[in-house]
Amino acid sequence: MKCSVISFSVSRGAEISIECNPGTLGRTKLQTYQEVGINRLSMGLQSANDEELKLLGRVHNYSQFLKNYEMAREFGFDNINIDLMYALPGQTTKKWMQTLHAVTDLKPKHLSCYSLIIEEGTPFYDRYKFDSVKQQAGMKTEWLPTEEVLCEMGKETDAFLTERGYFKYEISNYSKKGYE
Repeated sequence: MKCSVISFSVSRGAEISIECNPGTLGRTKLQTYQEVGINRLSMGLQSANDEELKLLGRVHNYSQFLKNYEMAREFGFDNINIDLMYALPGQTTKKWMQTLHAVTDLKPKHLSCYSLIIEEGTPFYDRYKFDSVKQQAGMKTEWLPTEEVLCEMGKETDAFLTERGYFKYEISNYSKKGYE
């Protein structure tokens, strides 16, 4: 069997990004990422609320995220994205805004803010499928935010992040100038 060698070059200054789980990140990974030329981290925080993180089945809590975020900064990673999720079961606009306040105080260059979408075949679907149908139909829900609250969360997000110096360049993505 013949093996082919594939060769390519990367432009100087290219953005090279990797997704990171705040619960499994550490010094060894950060050092390796730095050594291989990764210059942008995308950290899947999802929420600054430990109860919401537990509900989502995340392996980290907010303090672990903070520790790893600060460690990434110490390693020289300046270009960091934080993934966040809203419209979670039981989440209010107030709780969501608390997450946005906490995260923007860290001054990341980029934020991805996604609303929860319940996908068939997932544990969330099994648990919240009736609420999901009600939400989509604009009806009163038991656990998920109503469509009205979902819209409110989106509008509050846009206004708050604009105020904090982020601009929206895609439906769920916000960045500081030059980091889109």
